[in-house]
Amino acid sequence: MENIQEMFAQLHETNVTKTTHRQLYPAISPKRPELSQAGKVILIPGGGTGVGYGIARSFVQASADTVILLGRRVNILEEAAAKLEEEAKKSNTNTKIIKQACDMTNPDETRAFWDSLTAKGITVDVLVANVAKFSEPKPILELGSDEVWSQFEVNVKSHLYFTEQFYSQSNGKKKYLINVSSQVIHMTAHAGVAQRPAYTLSKMAATLLFQVIAQNTPITELQVISFHPGLIFNDAWKSMGLTPDLFDSDEVCGGFAVWAATEQAKFLHGRFVWSSWDVDELAMGEIRKRIDEDPYFLKSSIVGLNGALLT
Repeated sequence: MENIQEMFAQLHETNVTKTTHRQLYPAISPKRPELSQAGKVILIPGGGTGVGYGIARSFVQASADTVILLGRRVNILEEAAAKLEEEAKKSNTNTKIIKQACDMTNPDETRAFWDSLTAKGITVDVLVANVAKFSEPKPILELGSDEVWSQFEVNVKSHLYFTEQFYSQSNGKKKYLINVSSQVIHMTAHAGVAQRPAYTLSKMAATLLFQVIAQNTPITELQVISFHPGLIFNDAWKSMGLTPDLFDSDEVCGGFAVWAATEQAKFLHGRFVWSSWDVDELAMGEIRKRIDEDPYFLKSSIVGLNGALLT
């Protein structure tokens, strides 16, 4: 247990901003009028549990018009939708909750889902690329190419397809894409991270994918931000005897996602950040100066090189 606690302490450690957060704070509160999502439709694949559910709840609190949950397990979606409907009543937001069973790796099901939105006249304003797959801890060559590629199917291909469909919907309004990435993409030497190489590799690819999409797409049309949501407590951790105090509040990743889907976050277009980093510090001072001046800062690249030059 002591080793696990030490590992968690290492995974929380960061100094990009002087202030970091494991609990919700005012700047990213979904109830801030400046972060209102009123009139917007939010689509969250994998929104029935964990990080996805926390993000869905925050968008409800931010007065989103509609939150759409996608997932494979109908019972999980129904439970999540019921809780979110109660949250909408509690927050007095009147957010409509739509739940839809869909396997994002099944072309027929995904096409049918987007066709159904078109038929109903529903246009998505915010897409949260959240769904992910990982397997048992094994070296990559022991996992085998089929298992590794199956993780790419979920963690990369499904998000690319959904982004294509999302972007092609036209309502004349700017869209927001929030990619739920992970700290694993820049901590490959960490013992805990190295145990799941296929997950790390596919998450790296997905984050670079969204970086390229951001580079190729005017921010006036589509704002793209990738972020590490923190370490969120769930039943799997509970079964290992771990306690919630070791983890980050899902209100932080939820509030950050809402903030990222606003004009306040546009300076992070195409970049990767942690939800625990203080957004006011990111937006000003030395960090902001580096973001504005260094096109490689907080982006996927080769450590030690800035273009062809040594950093």
